[in-house]
Amino acid sequence: MPLILALVAAMVAFRLFPHPENFAPIGAFALIAGFHLGKRHALWVPLAVLFVSDLVLNHWYGYAAFHWPRLIDWTAFLLIGLGALAIRERSWKPRLALTIATPFFFYLVSNFGVWLTGLNLAGVPYAKNPAGLAECYAAGLPFLRGTVLGDWGFVALFTLVLHLATRPTRVPAVASTQP
Repeated sequence: MPLILALVAAMVAFRLFPHPENFAPIGAFALIAGFHLGKRHALWVPLAVLFVSDLVLNHWYGYAAFHWPRLIDWTAFLLIGLGALAIRERSWKPRLALTIATPFFFYLVSNFGVWLTGLNLAGVPYAKNPAGLAECYAAGLPFLRGTVLGDWGFVALFTLVLHLATRPTRVPAVASTQP
């Protein structure tokens, strides 16, 4: 549990300090939590990190404390965590496949939410037709690279940290000094 609390604190801090666009640990933590946290904590801990850091960021940037379209992103992270929970006992192959798919799934869901509720680069709502949806997905492409690099990089980092923290320590054998 201390390791998880340290990861939570690091994720909140990472989101609050300047970083490349969409290069964030939240998607990776949703996966890692689903793979490794107890079933009681696997879904709500990543969402709590997201909620708390969203509140702080919204305050800093002068937005309302709660912005209801953000529920779409939270739902995407919840679904990522559910997917990880569903395959947590399986081999590395489905886990790797889910890890690879996660940033693309988030891109599809979050940009669909922007299309439903947001504004295009000209500051007007997206047309609610296939052309408007395509425009929204195209506008979101520059952010996909940061999502891919962040999710894959942080999954690798979290996996390494968990592996190092949970591997058994070896006590060197002491040579006998008896004659």
